Amino acid sequence: MRMNGTKGLLRKIAHIPERLYKTLTINDTLDRDAVDLSIVAIIKNEGQYIEEWVRYHIVAGVQKFYLYNNDSSDNTEEVLKKYIDAGYVNLIPFPGVAMQLLAYNDAIYRFKHKTRYMAIIDADEFLYSCNKSMSVRDEVADIFSSFPQAGGIAVNWRMFGSSGLLKKPIGGGVLDNFLYRAKEDGKGNNCIKTIVNPRRVYKYEHVHFPTYLMGFYSVDENGNKVNGWSNEVVEINKIRINHYFTKSKEEWIVRRSMGKADYKDRSQIRTLQEFEEHDNNDIYDNGMLFYVDKMKELNI
Repeated sequence: MRMNGTKGLLRKIAHIPERLYKTLTINDTLDRDAVDLSIVAIIKNEGQYIEEWVRYHIVAGVQKFYLYNNDSSDNTEEVLKKYIDAGYVNLIPFPGVAMQLLAYNDAIYRFKHKTRYMAIIDADEFLYSCNKSMSVRDEVADIFSSFPQAGGIAVNWRMFGSSGLLKKPIGGGVLDNFLYRAKEDGKGNNCIKTIVNPRRVYKYEHVHFPTYLMGFYSVDENGNKVNGWSNEVVEINKIRINHYFTKSKEEWIVRRSMGKADYKDRSQIRTLQEFEEHDNNDIYDNGMLFYVDKMKELNI
């Protein structure tokens, strides 16, 4: 199917009355070559960060990446080439403005039978298993199997700050340079992103969570029903998203000029006040260092 045709179909799906989606039947079958866990993200000019993000998630158990390339003008495609060749990454050209929700719904529509579970996150968000004896993939499978009505898992953020860095670090990556995060009830930690069973999703209307087919809903790691984009959870024992929202002040200033991915008006940029509000470095957390050496061992 041509991409323009897919986008047109998705726009039509977006206007299906809610009363009709409740009558839709679920086809929960998987293709023979389906993977257990994939990631969907829309990216733009992530060349300097994307390889670390991909390698980390491979170590964490992710088997496939559906990456929607939204008008990147840097070396993103070149950086990802070996992961494309190895079968990990499907890089999908997706030009235009305010394409985030369209990308998510395209992935649900096109790939729902190619992956058992699908994490829909951003390239500054890292899925993290709190139990190092379990991969993210195994943790996700365990939660879904424990709660049969789960259409998705609402995974809370843990917001990491700048670690006091004003400039982009010269050596190392995000994971070994930004080691301080907000306290448990810090700003932003109530926000969630969702790992879905895509065959139970009706559509995405909000970047943090979907609308499900009738009878399904989001749950947190303990099986509690979660409505919307927020879940006031203080203690997380199984799975979280480490969100490197600010990085250094220099990197924030560079990235804010790109505007917000889900806004049609690209003049809507993030402010320095947002940086100050989210730059909380209350707790030293070196949990990601466990994975840094494992990432180096990947033979890709």
